[in-house]
Amino acid sequence: MQFSKIIIFASILIGVASMLWFFIAALVRERIPNVLKPMDGYIFDYAVVGAGSAGCVVASLLSKYSNATVLLVEAGSSFGFLSKIPLLTTFQQKGLNDWNFVTVTQKYSSKSLAQQRQFLPRGKGLGGSSQLNYMLQYEGFEGDFERWASEYYLKDWQWSTIKPYLQAAQAKPYERLDIPATYSKITYAFSQLHSEFVHKSWKYRAAQYNIKNGLRFNVLERFLQPAYLHNNLRIMTNTLAKQIVFVRDKNGKQNKVKFLKVSAKSENKPQDQTFLIEIRHELIISAGAYQTPQLLIISGLGDRANLEKFNVTSNAQLPNLPMVGQQLHDHLIIPLFVSIEQVGPTVNQRALLNPLTWLKYIFMGGGHLGNFGVLGFIDNTEGPISDHYSLTLFGVGAVDERAFMVISNFKRNDFRGLFPRYHNTSQEGFVINSACLQPLSRGTVKIDDLNIRKKPIIDPNYLNKAEDINCTIKAIRAAVEVITSNSFSKLGVQIHWPRLKGCVNYGPFENDFHSNQPSDDYLECIIRHVGLSSHHPAGTCAMGLNSTNSVVDSQFRVHDIKNLRIIDASVLPTPVSGNPNSIIVGMAVRGKHAFSKVLKLYENRSQES
Repeated sequence: MQFSKIIIFASILIGVASMLWFFIAALVRERIPNVLKPMDGYIFDYAVVGAGSAGCVVASLLSKYSNATVLLVEAGSSFGFLSKIPLLTTFQQKGLNDWNFVTVTQKYSSKSLAQQRQFLPRGKGLGGSSQLNYMLQYEGFEGDFERWASEYYLKDWQWSTIKPYLQAAQAKPYERLDIPATYSKITYAFSQLHSEFVHKSWKYRAAQYNIKNGLRFNVLERFLQPAYLHNNLRIMTNTLAKQIVFVRDKNGKQNKVKFLKVSAKSENKPQDQTFLIEIRHELIISAGAYQTPQLLIISGLGDRANLEKFNVTSNAQLPNLPMVGQQLHDHLIIPLFVSIEQVGPTVNQRALLNPLTWLKYIFMGGGHLGNFGVLGFIDNTEGPISDHYSLTLFGVGAVDERAFMVISNFKRNDFRGLFPRYHNTSQEGFVINSACLQPLSRGTVKIDDLNIRKKPIIDPNYLNKAEDINCTIKAIRAAVEVITSNSFSKLGVQIHWPRLKGCVNYGPFENDFHSNQPSDDYLECIIRHVGLSSHHPAGTCAMGLNSTNSVVDSQFRVHDIKNLRIIDASVLPTPVSGNPNSIIVGMAVRGKHAFSKVLKLYENRSQES
């Protein structure tokens, strides 16, 4: 007996030591050897603004496949180690590495949120929002790209051209975590759905995570960290891109970027210190759907009539780009809590406090802590795009009230109406999220100050279009079909239709809990109350043919600016049927870390210089 205890104790010590080794190794990898202190006088061939999902890839490829000098400018620095542990992702939100954006009061949605405002977490630091997201891998949907090619005349974005790059960008099997059907009783039920719904055109996707050895493995680890070895790459951390300075070219015919103005905090001075960096070839903006248009507007690119209000001046005769900051789109998800009578097992407070949960993660990098709880997806992408929707299976049985309210901005009573068993720390169940994949509502990103440190004014304008309501209702009713299927009924499922004060006139009535067919009026009410952002913002500097209907062309070049490109989610003209960051990463990669087609010009020009 004594010998057995010694063996168990020794095993625990070995496990803890092993995990500490992984932790220390991960922290060592975060050391940045080629950091450059901001100052005047620097000249770079290429500068990339923003070290997020796109910026990390672009900077690494430019430095790897050319001799050109490359500068990566990032407003933050390294993330804490909590970002490495998959399930602890949410603890990064509302912290130092989050820009902490908030929408303006929403007119048509968010009625269960304080002041009807959505929290919009965006990553601030190396890796950007890929350090805050749920690490899910998305392969892309053919129809999105074919529609861009036909309706927006973006011929070089058709599926046959783009598909190889998206496939090449995907993590290798040893770099990702695939959730198997045997993971839990819920995933097994999910795996049986296709045989039960053979008459449906649904597409089933088991969750795939960018997780390696139990730790987050994103663009920072895959692309930027290996690029630290490149002598031609320099990184400015804790440095904010403040303004783009334009001039006319030598012939006086075209505008070009001459300098990037950056600012950094000084330990000795209260004011920001501002410096000019000369750009020899091109400037690439990868600051995301909120901050890319903000930087452009502050620099004098946007709707000329609005720019005059801020007295923005420039030595160049800048083009009128009225679509900067327009066409903001995002997915809105509707969570529906489902309890089950069996042990899933699902994520709840009791499971997380169980020492065996931590030992499983320490020894094997698996279990609840080793992923974020998303188990699978069902996509409907057939028929008219107004009927395209997605269902996400989230294996969470008991949602911690305090933690969820901090990151979602829910009012307390409405949260409890949505998750009526919030107090039961051992509750087993799951949440099924319903979302319209091609929402028609469009919002804006504006500014009210020329100071880049002031937050932009973000109005997603969720649910402005009635079509989005109709699509989401269809998604919820599809979710009910899944929950009440033979595959899931064996788990003893019960749908907890939200009891909200603002919807009491429409339901849920007693019969709704038996038939699970509440009225459309009730469903519309809960959609407008509890819908949450999927954090997939895009479209604010969209691609197109000319400056009247877009900001960049199909090669990411800003219209009528000689050497300025935008490579991030802001260029996507319509929503993609999944995470837009995965699409942008795919477009920046070809083969084994070779240039994609859209970056080929960089390679050629760098070799000539």
